[in-house]
Amino acid sequence: MNVLTNRRPTACTAKELVEAAIHHNRLGSTVSVKETVMAIRQADPHLEETDCELVEIIVGLAVVHGQFVVFDLKEP
Repeated sequence: MNVLTNRRPTACTAKELVEAAIHHNRLGSTVSVKETVMAIRQADPHLEETDCELVEIIVGLAVVHGQFVVFDLKEP
Protein backbone atom coordinates (compact mmCIF):
# COMPACT_ATOMS: atom_id res chain seq x y z
CA MET A 1 0.00 0.00 0.00
CA ASN A 2 1.43 3.37 -1.01
CA VAL A 3 0.68 6.24 1.28
CA LEU A 4 1.67 9.79 0.37
CA THR A 5 2.43 12.25 3.13
CA ASN A 6 3.44 15.89 3.12
CA ARG A 7 6.29 15.27 5.56
CA ARG A 8 9.81 15.87 4.34
CA PRO A 9 12.14 12.92 4.01
CA THR A 10 14.37 12.44 7.04
CA ALA A 11 17.40 11.77 4.85
CA CYS A 12 18.43 15.42 4.55
CA THR A 13 18.89 17.60 7.57
CA ALA A 14 19.38 21.36 7.42
CA LYS A 15 23.07 20.87 8.20
CA GLU A 16 23.45 18.42 5.31
CA LEU A 17 21.72 20.83 2.94
CA VAL A 18 24.01 23.69 4.00
CA GLU A 19 27.04 21.44 3.63
CA ALA A 20 25.96 20.50 0.11
CA ALA A 21 25.41 24.18 -0.77
CA ILE A 22 28.81 25.48 0.42
CA HIS A 23 31.21 22.53 0.12
CA HIS A 24 32.31 23.52 -3.39
CA ASN A 25 33.61 26.93 -2.24
CA ARG A 26 37.38 27.13 -1.88
CA LEU A 27 39.34 27.95 1.25
CA GLY A 28 39.25 31.73 1.79
CA SER A 29 36.26 32.29 -0.49
CA THR A 30 33.06 34.03 0.56
CA VAL A 31 29.69 32.46 1.28
CA SER A 32 26.61 34.60 0.70
CA VAL A 33 23.99 33.98 3.37
CA LYS A 34 21.24 35.16 1.00
CA GLU A 35 22.26 32.86 -1.85
CA THR A 36 22.80 29.89 0.45
CA VAL A 37 19.42 30.27 2.17
CA MET A 38 17.71 30.59 -1.23
CA ALA A 39 19.44 27.44 -2.49
CA ILE A 40 18.45 25.51 0.63
CA ARG A 41 14.83 26.67 0.40
CA GLN A 42 14.71 25.53 -3.23
CA ALA A 43 16.25 22.17 -2.36
CA ASP A 44 13.73 21.58 0.45
CA PRO A 45 10.75 23.95 0.53
CA HIS A 46 9.31 22.14 3.56
CA LEU A 47 12.35 22.68 5.75
CA GLU A 48 11.22 23.59 9.27
CA GLU A 49 14.29 25.62 10.28
CA THR A 50 13.95 29.40 10.21
CA ASP A 51 16.27 31.66 8.22
CA CYS A 52 18.00 32.64 11.49
CA GLU A 53 18.64 28.98 12.33
CA LEU A 54 19.99 28.41 8.82
CA VAL A 55 22.33 31.40 9.21
CA GLU A 56 23.75 29.87 12.40
CA ILE A 57 24.43 26.61 10.55
CA ILE A 58 25.94 28.46 7.57
CA VAL A 59 28.29 30.45 9.78
CA GLY A 60 29.38 27.38 11.73
CA LEU A 61 30.15 25.32 8.64
CA ALA A 62 31.75 28.19 6.71
CA VAL A 63 34.20 28.78 9.57
CA VAL A 64 35.09 25.08 9.62
CA HIS A 65 35.77 25.26 5.86
CA GLY A 66 37.86 28.45 6.20
CA GLN A 67 35.35 30.59 4.32
CA PHE A 68 34.21 34.15 4.91
CA VAL A 69 30.51 34.89 5.40
CA VAL A 70 28.64 37.76 3.74
CA PHE A 71 25.61 38.72 5.84
CA ASP A 72 23.46 39.95 2.95
CA LEU A 73 20.15 38.33 3.84
CA LYS A 74 18.21 41.60 4.13
CA GLU A 75 19.74 43.27 1.06
CA PRO A 76 17.49 43.64 -2.01
